[in-house]
Amino acid sequence: MSASGNVNASKSEGVDLSERASSGLSASLPLYSGGRLEAAIKSAELGIEVSKLEFAQAQDDLIYQVVTAYVDALENLATSRVDLETEKNLSEHEKMIAAQFNAGAKAKIDLLRAQVETSNALQTAARSHAAYEVALTNLAALMSTDSIVSLTVEDFETRLNLEDVEKYLTLAEESRYDLQADALRIERGELDVESAKSGWLPNVNANVGTDLNAASDRWHITPDASAGISASWNIFDSGVTRAAVDSAKVEVERLKLAMDSDLDSVHESVVTAHKNLKIALLRLTTTQKAVELAEEERYIATERYNAGEGILLDILDAEVSLATAKKNNVSARYDVARYSFDLAHAIGDTLRALGKA
Repeated sequence: MSASGNVNASKSEGVDLSERASSGLSASLPLYSGGRLEAAIKSAELGIEVSKLEFAQAQDDLIYQVVTAYVDALENLATSRVDLETEKNLSEHEKMIAAQFNAGAKAKIDLLRAQVETSNALQTAARSHAAYEVALTNLAALMSTDSIVSLTVEDFETRLNLEDVEKYLTLAEESRYDLQADALRIERGELDVESAKSGWLPNVNANVGTDLNAASDRWHITPDASAGISASWNIFDSGVTRAAVDSAKVEVERLKLAMDSDLDSVHESVVTAHKNLKIALLRLTTTQKAVELAEEERYIATERYNAGEGILLDILDAEVSLATAKKNNVSARYDVARYSFDLAHAIGDTLRALGKA
């Protein structure tokens, strides 16, 4: 719709003042555009849906980054505790050897070896604690927290039961926001093709309008009104429409190839996370058994040494072996959590690993 108005006043020498006024109102309604307007409206609606899906995917990506950083912090904390426990045990061995050395029951070489192992364990514990603080700092950055002073992490269990990989591939194809957005982009591209084809079709518009004119000599208002239907058809456009259609079709093919690439990437992520989780679950079982065996080995080595039948090296080796077994168990335990989140994120719902899906 459009409106217009005009007021004009003129004065010539020897002639009376002349005044004129006019106003107009017109409206035009497209009756047929070859589908161009309908396609534009539908494309805009699909654009909103694509934006919502992109936002949802960004949310899930952020959740995945946070929980992954959280698991990293937990793993570093557990590793630090193992190293502190190892350092404490070796320190107690050192005190025991020192007492026996002062009593003349042990050689100095045993005391020196115990001191070296305690010092090494202390350095390892310090590095583990520093790695834990770094992991907390990374987590705080993702959470937009300035300080890690009040930031703590608590252990949790994942609730993602490992099932056949085909199930997860199907869930990913149905649930991934980015794949849904790809499908809508292809649909928008096809609408662009239809919109471009409208250049070969006529445009039909309905028009109505009214004008009011008045002059100062009589100030008589003269109304005029009009109504009609107009059609236009660009019979020859030097191939512009053909080029636009071809370009839109090429874009649709590009979008389809992009979706195929994204689908392949999703499948690879699902399969990789599934295999990693399967291996982590196996490692968890074997490392738990290894910890039990290492604890038994340390007990036997300690008893033999106290009875005078063993050597200090057996105790130290057993202590180191136990620490290694415990840290392997920590790694496997948090790999289970980490790969559970990897698989859930590959499906399209990271919180599924927490049983909140």
